[in-house]
Amino acid sequence: MQELELTDGRIVRVWWLLTWRSFAGAFVGGFVISFVIHFGIGFFNKVSGATLDGGFIVWLFNALWMFFWQFIVVRMMLRKHYKGFRLAIVADDVPEAAEASHTVTSA
Repeated sequence: MQELELTDGRIVRVWWLLTWRSFAGAFVGGFVISFVIHFGIGFFNKVSGATLDGGFIVWLFNALWMFFWQFIVVRMMLRKHYKGFRLAIVADDVPEAAEASHTVTSA
């Protein structure tokens, strides 16, 4: 496997995929989650006569969705074949014992 030089163009392609897919998924997923929860709370409030506020519940579910969505985006990023390259996770050629001996310690 040939290792390619990190160029600005390659970095921008990877960064752009990460940025726009993260934003799009968070926006759409957040909208759907917020709509469903607020609709459910509104229905519950109307039926029961309560005044339940779902702000924290919406925040919690949106935070969990964004955490889960980032995992999906990174997986998509690693599987994508970009123009002229792809990302790969490869084993390091340096054994762990040799790597540990190269660590820098401060005095």
